[in-house]
Amino acid sequence: MKRTVSNVIAVAASALLLLAGCRDKGLFTLHGTFENGSSDSILVLGLDSRYDRVDTIRPADGAFTWSFRPDTATTLILLLPDGREQPVFADRGIEAEIVIPEADSIVPKVTGSPENDAFYDFAVRSLHDISFEQTSARIDSFITKDPFSEVTPYLIYAYAIKRWHADRLDIMNLVSRMSGIMQDAPFLVNLMPEIKPDDDRISRYLDRLDVYDTTGVKYDFANLGGNNNYTLICLWASWDRERSLAARRDMDTLTGLFYGRHLALADISIDSNVGSWKDAVRSDTLSWMSYIDHDGWGSRLVRMVPDVELPAYIFLTDTKRFSFKAATIQEVIVQLEKLLPLRSGEVRMLRW
Repeated sequence: MKRTVSNVIAVAASALLLLAGCRDKGLFTLHGTFENGSSDSILVLGLDSRYDRVDTIRPADGAFTWSFRPDTATTLILLLPDGREQPVFADRGIEAEIVIPEADSIVPKVTGSPENDAFYDFAVRSLHDISFEQTSARIDSFITKDPFSEVTPYLIYAYAIKRWHADRLDIMNLVSRMSGIMQDAPFLVNLMPEIKPDDDRISRYLDRLDVYDTTGVKYDFANLGGNNNYTLICLWASWDRERSLAARRDMDTLTGLFYGRHLALADISIDSNVGSWKDAVRSDTLSWMSYIDHDGWGSRLVRMVPDVELPAYIFLTDTKRFSFKAATIQEVIVQLEKLLPLRSGEVRMLRW
């Protein structure tokens, strides 16, 4: 009798161990280390609908272990505390490791799968590219080597679109070289409408815009606001003083209404008289910077947006692509509610 009970216990224990082992095979696990010992949180997002939520990694003493159960190969994006964006290629049964260097000029290294190794090699080799032509040749070679790679959609996103704002024909040429299966990947399917401008002769991407603050310091506006932020711009001029200043003040409503949804705010004047612009913003208490574009009506913003009448709100996506313009803050709120949905754990703010 004792032997029978012992046998039953042994079989049950073996079954539990086997079941646990089967469950582990479905997990993706990421072990991470900050070289500087940081314990700041990391946000985890997905490149597409295969991971359609936001999670938070909370390191302790510079180290963490995080896991989830993917249904299939999934591209994750880690938003690091300093604003850097790091892809991690996840799949069932993979145990990966990331070392996050202190210097933002060094590419973080993720190991544990061929996809992560392939991306790291690409990122290091392309780090000092000075033109899209160089990077495009690397992507083309990458696709030729493996037209089925899960890494390629992220290369299109991070390099062709975000880094170089490539022409849509150049992007389509790269996509056409991928396998048919990869061309149907969720990210690329969703991307296709975005890279088709209303007018093929006009670039809808803001690749450069020289603006100046009130001290005369020049900035490239396309690099302001952070790489992961959407941007809402109030375009105005002091000659329409009351309406324009009211439009700027109305935009302040959005700071609370869309808090935490990666929305950066700015205003740009196209005044021909710098003194009038400075007088108009001298007593500002707004929480964002005010800039002037000395090109006036020749501004790139004016040329890339059809039929602009001042004041106007102009919305750019996180890739600095023109999305919509609006004349009133109410129109802006309606559009942003569609384009900036609530993320996991966020609470909708009262409007008024």
